[in-house]
Amino acid sequence: SEENGVAEAASPYNENVGFMAYNALAGGMLTGKYRDVPSAMDDPDRQRAAKSLEKPRGRMDTRGWGGTLYRYRTDAARAAIEEYAEIARRNNMSLTELSLRWCRQRNLITTTLVGHTSMDQLKESIKCFTTKEPLSEQIMWDVDVVHMKNRLPLFSSARVGKDWYGEGIIGEPIP
Repeated sequence: SEENGVAEAASPYNENVGFMAYNALAGGMLTGKYRDVPSAMDDPDRQRAAKSLEKPRGRMDTRGWGGTLYRYRTDAARAAIEEYAEIARRNNMSLTELSLRWCRQRNLITTTLVGHTSMDQLKESIKCFTTKEPLSEQIMWDVDVVHMKNRLPLFSSARVGKDWYGEGIIGEPIP
């Protein structure tokens, strides 16, 4: 990823290879569908969580992916998502549109891997990638400011204990 130097290594100045933004919507977290009702794995309302498991909105509502993709649901990641959602709202676009257009506009990214659970999601993604107008420099800066507050929100966790001997969550559970 950009955080660990892979983007720089892939750049035309170094290895000159393509760089793919994978999981560009963070397992659905950057679509906004988990903002009002948390994923089944995180929902304190167990009855509602059971309903989400029965009729998943996306992979965060499944035992497989939802149990292993905690990195996209940390407190720091959620805080960043809320700030990105506000940037999108201020600029009259969806969180999905902001996320995908940001990927498209980054000069080191040569392709973006997206996943869809419905035809409507696919249509929205196609629209984002075919919109000719670039995001403004201000929008790009606003996104960078959020990112620079915590460069790795997906690896941050407030659920840690006082030691590393099994207390709290450090990293992700391995199924």
